[in-house]
Amino acid sequence: MLKTTDRRGVFWMLYRLTSLELLRNRFGLILLIIIPVLFLAVVEGTTGQGSLPVKLYFFHSIVPLLLPAKEISLVFMAAAVSGFLTAYYAVLLFQQDFSYYRYCVSLGMPPRVFALSRFAFFFTLVAGLALLVLGVLACMLPLQQVPAAFVGFLLLGTVYGAYGGAVGLLSRDHMVAILLIALLANLDAGWLQNPVFYSSAQQGGFIRWLPAFYPCQFIFSALFAGRINAWALLMSFLYTLVFLILLFAVVRHRLKGVYHD
Repeated sequence: MLKTTDRRGVFWMLYRLTSLELLRNRFGLILLIIIPVLFLAVVEGTTGQGSLPVKLYFFHSIVPLLLPAKEISLVFMAAAVSGFLTAYYAVLLFQQDFSYYRYCVSLGMPPRVFALSRFAFFFTLVAGLALLVLGVLACMLPLQQVPAAFVGFLLLGTVYGAYGGAVGLLSRDHMVAILLIALLANLDAGWLQNPVFYSSAQQGGFIRWLPAFYPCQFIFSALFAGRINAWALLMSFLYTLVFLILLFAVVRHRLKGVYHD
């Protein structure tokens, strides 16, 4: 059984190894920077003029906003890209080399240390991506409450990342995992949540059960209404907690019978 100090040392060693894995993936690093810039630039150059209604759901009220279609598309595209990229890198972090880490666990490395170190680095990645996306958006739009919007993108990325990590561990097939995260990111944040493409979805309750709904509500409330949507923030935290528990449960399941305390 490892002592507390030993576990901390293993945690930081795994964190450094994870960062080196990403640095060796040069193509992945390029995509991490280019995809948000490229997709947002395409939306900026192709979205037409006009305005569309957007509903912001607070706890006791619904606040309607009339926003330019371009601004709506840019924010939802930023959410969709963030969701897909965070889920994609979570698949890499939790699926790639899992057999090796499973072997390390069989030799005495606690599963909790493996999961926490992987997700700690992933959270660093999510924060960097959120800063990048907000930086690009700030060059295109007048934004309010940027720190609050940063929190919203963090929560969105963490939810999608936990989903991606769980899918990667359960499917074991890399292409199947990529397909599942692409479908969710496209259908959820990219399509159903976006009134530019599917305005009637706002009238139904189905989209409120999807993982991007409350983070997007929080982001829109911050960026365009200048308000902190406490209800959306609370529900985003709950979704984040549920998906994190799911991820850790899957990790524990995959390592079941290997670790001996």
